[in-house]
Amino acid sequence: FNHATEANVALAYDEYGNCYVQTLGDVPANSPLCMSYGDPTNPSFLLSRYGFLDMSSPATFCKILPSHVSEELKNLGYAHNNMLFYKDTGDVSEAVWDILLYMGLGETDASLQRQFYDAHMHADFATKAAMHEQYYPVTAAKLAEHIDTFLGDLQELQEKGQYGGNAVEHPRLPLIMRHNEFVRNTFLAVRSAQGLEQNTYA
Repeated sequence: FNHATEANVALAYDEYGNCYVQTLGDVPANSPLCMSYGDPTNPSFLLSRYGFLDMSSPATFCKILPSHVSEELKNLGYAHNNMLFYKDTGDVSEAVWDILLYMGLGETDASLQRQFYDAHMHADFATKAAMHEQYYPVTAAKLAEHIDTFLGDLQELQEKGQYGGNAVEHPRLPLIMRHNEFVRNTFLAVRSAQGLEQNTYA
């Protein structure tokens, strides 16, 4: 079966190992039957595992990679399929905002960081919303810093691919370059939608 962000078939196995396939709705004649090969919001995984780029992915992992993913970060929602940038709208998932604020507060005031974490764990949405509003400049600054740093690193990779890469020696290079462009455009969409300061990567 082909891969699709929205699968139209489901697979199941019985106790004898027989595989059964059922469509999830009406499928027009001559249309491909598709399943999902993995998280549709992580085209980087699909590229590295299966060697193709899913341009229909609605989002991509935001590439925030803490040196250590603590239990607190996990409880706040840190996971590659939660930490999303959306390519068409430039939206940022709630988990990204929560993680950025938690990390930002931890750099300046551990008591405020604990207050925010406790509000999250006790589903105190009013306190969380108030803290997000009050400390939005902290969160926005960290988001802008992350986007600019990542885009700078990505630009260096793209330049190496353009000027030092050989598609004959590295046949996957064109695909990797398209993947990087997909990610770049998504990050640019986020920066634009969130009203962050523009720089030279546009």
